[in-house]
Amino acid sequence: MRKKLNSKALVALVVLVAALSLGVAAASAHGGPGGGGPGGRGPGGFGGGSVSSLVTQAAKELSVSRATLVKAIEDAAVTRIDAAVTDGDLSSSRAVTLKQEAQDNLNTAYAVSETKTVATDLGITTAALNEGFAAARKTVATAQIDARLADGDITAAEAADLKAKLASATLPGYKGGSGLGFGFDH
Repeated sequence: MRKKLNSKALVALVVLVAALSLGVAAASAHGGPGGGGPGGRGPGGFGGGSVSSLVTQAAKELSVSRATLVKAIEDAAVTRIDAAVTDGDLSSSRAVTLKQEAQDNLNTAYAVSETKTVATDLGITTAALNEGFAAARKTVATAQIDARLADGDITAAEAADLKAKLASATLPGYKGGSGLGFGFDH
């Protein structure tokens, strides 16, 4: 069942995404949660990682260009905003601003988009999209572990332990676990 977002909820979502984007960037810069420091958690719960790096890797996993995937995400966000206007949940003038934000900010577009619409735009199933993003999360997390090891932030034993945990983990697909899905994508 699709949850409808009223205009206040959609505005709150965009504001929260912007705040989280700043918070993740700041934490990442300081090695805190969401960043590259020991114990940091990001997409999939392993290490930091941005939506941008996740999308770049997912494009590789899905055998599409990054530009194609970004466009599908942005278009899906615009489709969702248009639906909110059609449903009477969002004013046309506010929709213009939100659409521009979705076009200018991948974090916003990702947060507002819906899995099924992105998959449809790419001409694939939602299962394939979710599998591609889950694989991308593992690849990004593995690279982050390797970077932390190379930087001397963790030992080889800690890196091996993290990689073993990662190998046995079932990571979420497109929306889940990134901290940006907000549970609206059902």
